[in-house]
Amino acid sequence: KEAVVVPDGALVTLGFDGSRLWDATALVGTVVETGYQWPLGIWQRPRDVELWEVPVAEVDAAIIGAFERYTVWRLYADPPYWETWIATWAGRYGAERVVEWFTARPKAMAYALRSFAGAIARAELEHCALTDPLCALFSAHIGNAVRRVTGYHDDAGELWTVEKDAMGSSDKIDCVPAAALSWEARNDAIAAGA
Repeated sequence: KEAVVVPDGALVTLGFDGSRLWDATALVGTVVETGYQWPLGIWQRPRDVELWEVPVAEVDAAIIGAFERYTVWRLYADPPYWETWIATWAGRYGAERVVEWFTARPKAMAYALRSFAGAIARAELEHCALTDPLCALFSAHIGNAVRRVTGYHDDAGELWTVEKDAMGSSDKIDCVPAAALSWEARNDAIAAGA
């Protein structure tokens, strides 16, 4: 399929998740009107590098670029390891637009992931073309994620979250929570009439 170009000024939501050391961090956007979703940045430790840290200046530049280029309704960001930066972004763009969203809440995250997975299954959500290397990496993160049951149930059945296939695995999944947070923010934007 052809690559989609998100127009300048488009109303978007963002999801942010990741670590600072030895792992990966992802920033994912969703167009509110269409449900198109794409990675604005993925930073992950190269397999052959032992000590590594996410290039914070690049992450900050990607956030700045997103807020300058698009109309960002909301950024949901998982705070661990990024607390000071999330506070910086909230100070820069407003606390109503940059919101801490803890992914370590199993029940809340399970509902966000269910919504995200359901949107994919119903073709409400379109991902970027795999011909783009960043999109291929995004897709790999989604493929690496393994469901983990939470022990919670509701009328629709068992709730689950995602995790790596094994503790310490080099197969990254950070795009999955980032994408689910971006989708959750899109749903909230629609509910708010944005």
